[in-house]
Amino acid sequence: MQMRWNHGKRICTTLAIVLGAVTALAACSGGGNGNSTETSSSEPTTKEKVTLKVLVPNNVAEFPSGKDVNNNEIANGIREKTGFNVQWELMPKDAEAKNQRLNVTMASGDTPDLIILQNPDKPLFGNFAQQGLLTPLDSLLDDSGPNIKKLMTPEQWKSAKWEGTTYAIRTFNYSSATYGLLARKDILAELGLKEPKTQDDFYEVLKAIKAKKPDMVPYTANLAEGLTGLEAIASMFYPPVDFVQKDGKVVYTAALPEAKSFLEFASKLYGEGLIDKESVVNKTANIKEKLASGKAAMATIGWWEAQATETAAKEKFPGSQLAFIDPPTGSNGAFGMSKVSVVSKYFVIPKASKHAKEVVEFLNKATEQEIIDFISFGVEGTHYEKKDGKAVPTKEMDNIKYKVYYNMFDKVELGLQRMENAGLAPYYTPVANVAKHENVVDLVAPVPIVDQKNQELRDLRDQYFLKIITGALPLSAYDEFLDKWKKAGGEDVVKALDEAYNGKK
Repeated sequence: MQMRWNHGKRICTTLAIVLGAVTALAACSGGGNGNSTETSSSEPTTKEKVTLKVLVPNNVAEFPSGKDVNNNEIANGIREKTGFNVQWELMPKDAEAKNQRLNVTMASGDTPDLIILQNPDKPLFGNFAQQGLLTPLDSLLDDSGPNIKKLMTPEQWKSAKWEGTTYAIRTFNYSSATYGLLARKDILAELGLKEPKTQDDFYEVLKAIKAKKPDMVPYTANLAEGLTGLEAIASMFYPPVDFVQKDGKVVYTAALPEAKSFLEFASKLYGEGLIDKESVVNKTANIKEKLASGKAAMATIGWWEAQATETAAKEKFPGSQLAFIDPPTGSNGAFGMSKVSVVSKYFVIPKASKHAKEVVEFLNKATEQEIIDFISFGVEGTHYEKKDGKAVPTKEMDNIKYKVYYNMFDKVELGLQRMENAGLAPYYTPVANVAKHENVVDLVAPVPIVDQKNQELRDLRDQYFLKIITGALPLSAYDEFLDKWKKAGGEDVVKALDEAYNGKK
């Protein structure tokens, strides 16, 4: 479960689509922590290539005529370099259809040899492990996965376990960034305003914009899609993720005293017209349009949305400057935006597979630098040239942007290099610099009560917070929210997470 103030699932799918188009999978890519090994590979044990069926997320654009997921330069190269006849199959794009397909496949016993699940599929991973449908991996990793075992620390391997047994292989995100505070810096300069550094500065800047630019809302948000649109404001009060470690124990941020202070401040901004009144019906497309058309001065937005928004703004206002600025520091010293999970993906081997050992051998081989480089950039001299130690893409690289293969292993420096090649660094870097807070949920193995209660508790929080912010309920209704949260099992969820994260059970 990755709530990310309601946007966890969308982060993964959106980043996969956006960065896949520029040969990078970003925050949701399977990645490396920079420690991928180049030695100690485990080769296939038979001379003939073993066929491995792999089911992967469908985050790929259409293949050009004459090519498909199993017939292209990258797929063929992976077979050649690993020694395995890998046959790829894409999951349905629709989330509901994908989940149904996975459940039916696992129940049927006619399964692929390897399934790659994304972070939002964590409940499925837990369910499959609990039902005994996955292959235990500890002994296989000991025998055939030396490279894989080095990828993560013992603490990080905990998230791949169920009741103490390893049932998944995980990868790393090279990207930590999620959302940032995007602002019309040219408007701030025009009005003689400095970038707000404190909570008081932020309030005064919004007031000045409203007074001097009556046709422009100071701050807009996409509250029709959840609370992420207020993350830059919430970050001035408490970490804008659901669960954090505080004073040696896990706490639910919406139940902290600082959450009530946030609601009071956000309600004040909304009541004074400093937050767009249309925020309650706005979606991401609406806030992008408002920023680009000069109807809004600031918004919390995903870094992957910024390039297109800035381009649209410059088409209408050539002198405009849309850029990410640091979120202000709260009066209590709170600072920092959310951070995506450090570990990513769940590589699982169905128990029905007859090639579990070969799958681990294949994945172990796939951690090697040569293969990671090949998947990232293609063939040197054809798809890229080396310059100053970096891969500079040629026009031919446009012909191999097959996003599906980025589900494999990666390395931090390669991901950032692809980001730079795509011209996305100016948007990614400032957001990455302020990404400070990670959700504890992302750091532990599946916890049944968390998965069961997730949607109910999230909806309860959003319902109350939104009504208090917009004035439909008084601030005193926060206490009513806390009472309902406790009765709905909120404290039980926190206790279970604390036991999982702090090793109390």
